[in-house]
Order: sequence, then C-alpha cells, then structure tokens
Amino acid sequence: MPPRLRRVFFNPPLAIARLGGSDTPLEAFEWVPDTAPEAAHGTMIRPAITLAVKGDGSVDPYVPETITFRDGERLRPVAPFFELWAELEDGDGKLAETPVTLDLLKELRSSTKEVRYTITVANRKAQRRTGSASCAFIAEASVSGAYHEPTALLARSPRNPDQAPLVDPAHPIPLGRFQVIKPVAGEKHGVDLSVLRVRFTPARGHVYGPRHADVSAASPLPPGEALPAQTIGGRLHEIVPIENRLLNRDTPWTDYVMDTDDQQDPQPSDSYDGANIGNNQSWGVVDDTCDGIITADVVVDGERYSAFTRVVSACPDYAPDHRTFFSFADDLADRDLEPAVIDRDTIRASEWAIADLFARALETVSLMNVDATRDHGIYETEGKTTDHPEGTVIDERTMTAQDPLAVRVPFLLPEGERGRQNDHLPYTRAAGFIHRPMADIETLLGFLRTHRERMQALLRPPFGRVRDLDAAAPAPDGAPNPKFRDPRVRRDAMQDMRMPPYMRDSDQTPLSLTRRQYDELMAVMEWAATVRIRAYPGGPARPDGPLAREVANIVATERKSSPVLERDGGLV
Repeated sequence: MPPRLRRVFFNPPLAIARLGGSDTPLEAFEWVPDTAPEAAHGTMIRPAITLAVKGDGSVDPYVPETITFRDGERLRPVAPFFELWAELEDGDGKLAETPVTLDLLKELRSSTKEVRYTITVANRKAQRRTGSASCAFIAEASVSGAYHEPTALLARSPRNPDQAPLVDPAHPIPLGRFQVIKPVAGEKHGVDLSVLRVRFTPARGHVYGPRHADVSAASPLPPGEALPAQTIGGRLHEIVPIENRLLNRDTPWTDYVMDTDDQQDPQPSDSYDGANIGNNQSWGVVDDTCDGIITADVVVDGERYSAFTRVVSACPDYAPDHRTFFSFADDLADRDLEPAVIDRDTIRASEWAIADLFARALETVSLMNVDATRDHGIYETEGKTTDHPEGTVIDERTMTAQDPLAVRVPFLLPEGERGRQNDHLPYTRAAGFIHRPMADIETLLGFLRTHRERMQALLRPPFGRVRDLDAAAPAPDGAPNPKFRDPRVRRDAMQDMRMPPYMRDSDQTPLSLTRRQYDELMAVMEWAATVRIRAYPGGPARPDGPLAREVANIVATERKSSPVLERDGGLV
C-alpha cells in the first residue's frame, strides 16, 4: 500500500539570490572557524558541494577547489535551488518528511507531467513611493515539471486608467530566469539526483530609466542636503546607459519628490536617483532587483497539492566571506522562535550562540570605517537633544574620555579630536583591537562574568514589544527605560556609542540586537556571573565555561577507560 500524501512544501521556504553579470553562478561555500594561529579567532569560507546545471537540465554535483567571485569585471550571481518535499503518512499513521523523487512520484502513481510550477516576481519600489501600481513591473511564468529549458522572466508594468505604464510592454525588463531541473536516477557526492528541484537565476544588475536620465552631477553634500539646481558640483556620471533608457517619461515616478506633504516615504527617503540634486525630483530610474513567490502544484489521484516558497534578489554581497551580526535569519528567529531558556541543558548552545554573535560583530566591524560612521551619527543628531539622563553624550564628546560610557571600557583614544592628529582612522583601528579578543569564547565569557554591569550599559536595548509599553504616552523628552526602547521617547531614537554604535536600522533609528539576541545575551551574562561548577578538592572554584567542561569531560572519560592514580584530588 503506497503512503498517503498529506502535503507538499519547498525546502528552503525562502532564499536570497544576488545579482551578477556573469553567465556562471557562484559556487557554494560555507563558513568555518579559521584555526590558523594568525587567524585570531576569525572565520573562513570553505568550498561546498555545488550543483552545476548541464545542457539537458540535470545537475552534476562537484566540490570546487576554489571560489571564484567574478569573471573579469562581471560578478557571478547567486542562483538558489529549491527542492520539493512531501509529508507522508504510512499505514500506522506515522508522519515523515522526505524529498519528492522520481521513485516517490511513481509510488504515488504520478509523474513530473503532473507537476506544474509558477513563478511571479516583481519590483514595486517605485510603486511603494508613488502609490501607483503603474510604477511596478511584474513577470510571471508557468512551466510544466517535464519542461527543463530556462524561461526568461520579462517584466512589464500594469496599465492604470489615465496613467502610462512605467515599463512599456514593448520594452520589458529582464528580472532573471527560471528553470525546472531534470531529475535523473543516481547519486553523486551524497546528492540524490532524482529529487525534484527548480532554480532561480537573478538578473544582471542593470539600471533602467527614461530618455532624459542621461548625465548628472553626484551631490558632494552630506545626506539630506540638496545641491542647488543652478550649481554644478561633484563628479559627472552617466545615470543610465543609453541602451537602457526605455522607460516612459510621463509617469508618477518621474514626478516624485521625497518628503513632501501627505507622503509616507520609506527610510532612508533619499535613496533614489535625483535625490539631493536640485529640487529632489526623481530621474525615473529603477533597477532589476525583485522578489516573488514560486508555487508548485502536484496532482495525485486527481487531487491537487500546492506548495510555495519565496525568493528575493538583492545586490551583490559587499563582503561575501564576512558575516553580519544581525541577519535576516536573526529577524525570523526573533519572530518565530520561543525565547531562549538558559539552564544546564541549554547553556552550551547559548554560550556558543553568543560567541558566534561576537565573532560576527568582529567580522562586521572589520569592514567599517567607524570614524566616518561616528561622524555621520553626530551630524544626524546635532542640535536635536542634549545629554542622556544617565550621562551618555551624542555630540563630539562621544567615544572620547568625556563620554561616560567610554570611561567604562579600556579605551585607547585621548580626549576629543586629538586622537586624529597622528592617526586618520583611530576609531576604526581601536574597534578591531577591542572586538578581536571577544571573538574567543573563553575570553568573552570571562569578560561577561566580570564586567556584567559594564556590558549592560554598553548594549543598546531593542525596542520594547507592545506588551512592554505603557498605554499612556510617555513624555517625549522623558528618561528612557534601561531595559527597552520606546519609539515615543525622543532620546530612544537617537544615536550614541552604545553597541552597535552609529548604525541605522531600516527605519533610520539606531540599530540594536533583536529582542531574542539581547535577552539571550543578558541570560548568558547572568549565568556566567552566578553559576560555578563544584571545585576540585584542594583547587579553586572554576567558571562553568566551555573549556572547563571540556576538561572535566576528558578527565571523566580517562577515569572510566584507563587505570589512573589520584593524589590530592587530581590525576597523576
């Protein structure tokens, strides 16, 4: 009796593609600890099993010897695969999840001809600003599970009454391509070649605009300050290549001006061509990023089962061999996972999670010009408020000996701007020096144990959940809550040197850890400061850290497996 099909789903449920002009996608790789003595607790990337698509649409798994990020001047795109999986129920009512393969389809009395995939991708950034659907552009394709040629995704704009479409149907914008992988019998490198897979390859990273989007001056002014229309300053650059000036000119997008009345602009509001030049009118330029949904419909015994997954195409990774301390995955974990519970059964996992968080913070700060980030933060908050009620400053005194928070850390810089006399980037250099020891788990746990109050002061708390906030609106200039931020308190939306310092969130407020990351870090600090394992006879108390536990495990194993002598409570 064949198993009963309960549902189908994609694995993964979401993936991020990255634009690239090369015809060859980027090989797969993974992050691993760099154990070289000079690595100083860093990470490195290691090639992983990569699927090369052959001419017939099937895949050939291999392990690359090197990772190639570009071919000449063209970056290689990241083109994710999606596998179709099934939840099955056997005769005893037990459920199991398994990839959908040719054999499983045969067992279910179905075939690849009974599978149909549909992909819909769109770029709605101009629609988001203008409120007009005619400024979006959308591509859709529907493909049989037995068709294995790549399908181009050509996007066009819908036509609203009395509004010209931004992307004319006669001149569509390519948003990438979609391909159903041909399943074949066999296995290689542990990869089952008969699994049903699809692949999304993103676009090449081009920009498009109307005919007048030709040449302009880049504004030399700081963000938020516009260059007068009669002034020609900054470097001249070509806005859109002539072959891509295909868009209609008379659309709401070419009339758009940021921060006008009755407008809800996304942040940062000046992230479009034409901002900070003259009257801030848009040049009508768009790019070929997109996001969308892939669906699969499987027919078994006359019944239709549907699965869907999401795909996002984004810009090339600025530093693909470095990780960020705050990722899309962290945001999803904050939304979907239960808060971390710290006890003797979970402390190891939480310690390593926090150690990995600090390692990622080091990788992030190693890419930053902290001096420029600090200056920009000072500029944005200049004149908006004075000192924090607890003494934190947000002006030129920040990150100096005059900053109460800086006094609590072994800071390297003298007062004020004197630290820049002999070093143009002193804060950038100091940030790496301070963060690097924290990438070692034993050093980190020791610091958290002995400097708990200092760390609590140095970490910027996340915004509170709705249940944390009082129904009565607090005074805008009132004292912030030290455990969470309230968006109604003006000071909670302003920068200071609390970690992560001078980095902006998507709504332009200061960036913080997620609530789940913050609470887990606080719980690990509490554990590290209060919990000890039983001291060895005659020896001092030892912290319940990973190295201590590993030593204890080795000792216990040796006692069980080898005859040993004990003297004064120790092994001989």
